[in-house]
Amino acid sequence: MKKVILLLSFSMVCAQVSFTGNTETRLGENRSGFYYNETLINTHLQYGNFNNWLQFEFSDPPELGRSLNGLRKMRLEYDHGDLSLKLGDLYEIWGRGLVLNSLDDQSIDRDTGIRGLSINYNSNPWNIQFITGRSDIQLSTPINPDMRKHDYTSFHNMYGINVDYIKNNHSIGSSFIQSKEKHSVNLYSTIPDTVNLKNQIMSIKYIYNSSLFDLYTEYIKNQSFEYDDMNNLFKGHSDGRGLYSNLNLYFNLFSLNIEYINYRFGTLDPSERTNFVDNYGLFQPFQNPPTALNINENILMNRVSHQTDFNNEIGYKIELMCMLNEWIEFLGIYSVSSQSHSWVMDLNYQWSKEDEVSLIPLSEKSATPFKELYGELSFYLLDHKLHLTTGYSNSYDVTKLDFYTKTDTSSLMDYSLQQSRSIPLGISYVFDNGWSINAKIETQFYTKGGGRIQTENGVTVVDTFMSSFYNDNDGNGIPDADEYLDYETNRFTSISIGKSPLWSAALTWDNTNVIETISGTNEFDNPLEQLLGLDQTRNWVNIEFVYNITPSIRLSLLYGSLKGGLVCTNGICRTIEPFNDGFKMSLTSVF
Repeated sequence: MKKVILLLSFSMVCAQVSFTGNTETRLGENRSGFYYNETLINTHLQYGNFNNWLQFEFSDPPELGRSLNGLRKMRLEYDHGDLSLKLGDLYEIWGRGLVLNSLDDQSIDRDTGIRGLSINYNSNPWNIQFITGRSDIQLSTPINPDMRKHDYTSFHNMYGINVDYIKNNHSIGSSFIQSKEKHSVNLYSTIPDTVNLKNQIMSIKYIYNSSLFDLYTEYIKNQSFEYDDMNNLFKGHSDGRGLYSNLNLYFNLFSLNIEYINYRFGTLDPSERTNFVDNYGLFQPFQNPPTALNINENILMNRVSHQTDFNNEIGYKIELMCMLNEWIEFLGIYSVSSQSHSWVMDLNYQWSKEDEVSLIPLSEKSATPFKELYGELSFYLLDHKLHLTTGYSNSYDVTKLDFYTKTDTSSLMDYSLQQSRSIPLGISYVFDNGWSINAKIETQFYTKGGGRIQTENGVTVVDTFMSSFYNDNDGNGIPDADEYLDYETNRFTSISIGKSPLWSAALTWDNTNVIETISGTNEFDNPLEQLLGLDQTRNWVNIEFVYNITPSIRLSLLYGSLKGGLVCTNGICRTIEPFNDGFKMSLTSVF
């Protein structure tokens, strides 16, 4: 009888338990000596109102980041009616991320998660969430010699609360977070130090939703206090402001989106904008607000993405989507941004603000302006079997103000600039028997370098630009004066064929026509490049085969070379090193 009762009890427990998960194994090696081997295992166990998530990592080393063998992430969740609890690794976004946007983006090795406790109460019309925990966030300093590993960690003990009140089409809310941070400084000197900070971020937001338009606006204030050891108290260190607004208008055949950002968490001069180590208490890494920029899905456009200065940037984006007819769709995006004011050097060559704070983007180079225009047409032909997408992008980005002096009669300015004109083209055709063919061809004309403008008595006497690109025609290994080129021509081509749902194969070719003086080239030939008769110093070719072994198991094999370059997601960018003449394998499964 006891055995029967035990068996029935075990059966009842198993009937209430749900266990799912997935695994991903990735490994690769190339002729440069780079090797990685990493496995991620995610498990989800649900029993009644409880849900348990565990993530294990076994990497030695991973493709990006530091090696780990063991438990990487864990979380226990409990849901009961209006109340939910989470204990462990938390990834939350409040509003649009101005106050809190904790995420784990392994493509750029960015993890801003919080290990702690979350209590959420959601009962109409109220939604209240309280969070407390610790966040150790790894970052890369401007002098990091290893692009595959971060070289800096900021430590945060934090708590916060988010409150939203929803009534019909209206919603108002407020957020607050405080973090006590241990921040290392003076890394560039022989005497490093640590400062203790208290960062407080608060915001108020309003949302309106209707069938005709949506409105979102949020105002944020941040304050930072530095601990004074002598007086045993926190003293005010810095304060800043931020504003984000988003308006969506819906019409019969088109929609219009308008975004505006005004971030002034800290106004750093041009020489200090990237030095977050010694300029602390400003924008926090667990924030990740909107950028009001076009999120580039095309490879070449993503590599020249504008890198948002979250401490000090104002800008707007206008996005138009419409159906020209039942088979033609149009997308148009115009983005503009700059710093909130211009900068100029005084007589002692110290930077100072040239004018008052502006509420709209400035066009002067001394305010490091950016603008981009992008248009795209999508065609759905032959009963939607043929999909054709083509577009055009034109971007202008003053990335740095290097030098600027000004008197009543003269001025001299040195600046860094990147410009690009990109033309993406995508074609795909799906056959009735499950076969498909896809092609992506991107062309880009890219300019990068330094410029100088000098004026005398209101007349421009010097306006020159030195390109970063050249062709080493004489083979001496250095750029001669007559070898510099106005722009670099980049091409990215990918052709794939597949049979759904079994397999697909893709050939990818990355090409550039010149050498960039600071980035190096492809160092090794691979058989694919030799077969095609290509110069390996300007070409990266690879072939990838993907096979679905079962509906839940997928195998991916890649051989060849990858160019690398800048990868940007949501305004956060990271440079990925090239992968020359090697193989990559990925095996994923779901259970």
